[in-house]
Amino acid sequence: MKYIVETNIGVVREENQDRAAVFENDYVLVAVLCDGMGGHFGGSLASSITIETFKSRMNYLISDSDNVYEWFKETIKQSKQNMIIEAGNDENKKDMGTTVTSAIVFKKTKNIIIFNIGDSRTYIFDGQLHQITIDHNLMNYYIKNEGMSSFEASKIPGAAALTSALGPSKKTNIEAFNIDENSSSNKRVLVLTSDGIHDYIEKPKFELIMAQNMNMEEKGKTLIAEAIKGRSADNLTVVIVEVE
Repeated sequence: MKYIVETNIGVVREENQDRAAVFENDYVLVAVLCDGMGGHFGGSLASSITIETFKSRMNYLISDSDNVYEWFKETIKQSKQNMIIEAGNDENKKDMGTTVTSAIVFKKTKNIIIFNIGDSRTYIFDGQLHQITIDHNLMNYYIKNEGMSSFEASKIPGAAALTSALGPSKKTNIEAFNIDENSSSNKRVLVLTSDGIHDYIEKPKFELIMAQNMNMEEKGKTLIAEAIKGRSADNLTVVIVEVE
C-alpha cells in the first residue's frame, strides 16, 4: 500500500493545529488525522498527543485480532488520559481538544474499519467519491434525532458546532464503519481530510481531482490549493492511501 500525508497552515491561522500520520506493522496499516482545537497551542497539544498515542499502541494491533474496536477505544481512552496529565491544573489546557478520523486496513484481507470522532472525514474513492464518516455536529444531531430535513437542520444557529471531540473535558462519541471486500464502495483509495479542505471544495471538484492522472502527492497538494482558492480559513490536511 502506498500513502502520502500533506498538511498546510493555510492563509489565515497563525499555527497549524492539524496532525496526521500513517503507521504500519506486519498486519495492519493505520491512517489517522486529527484537527486540534482549544486556545493557544491547546489544539496542537491535543492532536500531537493523540497521534503519539496511536503510534505507541501499534504493537497491540494484529491481523487476526477481533478486538480492533476495543483497541481503538482503549487508544482514545489513553489519549484522553495523556491530555489530562499534560493539562494538569492549567485551565486553558483543560479546554484542549481534537477531532479524530482513522482508517485501519488489514493487509491480509484488505478489509477496512473506519472510525470517527468529530467533523474530520474519511472518504473512499473508486471512481466516485463516497463520504464514509458522518460529521458529529448539531446539524446531523437534529437530522438523526429530531427528524429534521438537511435544509431545516442547516439553518439552526451553530449548526456546525461539534457534538463530539476528544479532550480532557470533551464529550467523546466513537462511530465505526466496516468496509468489507464485498462493499460497493470498497478498498480503492482512502482519503482523510480536515474540514479546512472538505468544507471548501465541492464534491464534483473533489472527484475530478482524485480522478486526474497525477500521483498521490500531486493530488494532495492540488486538494489543498483548491481549498485555499475556495477561501479556506483553516489549516488544511489530507491523507491518501492506495489500498490495492
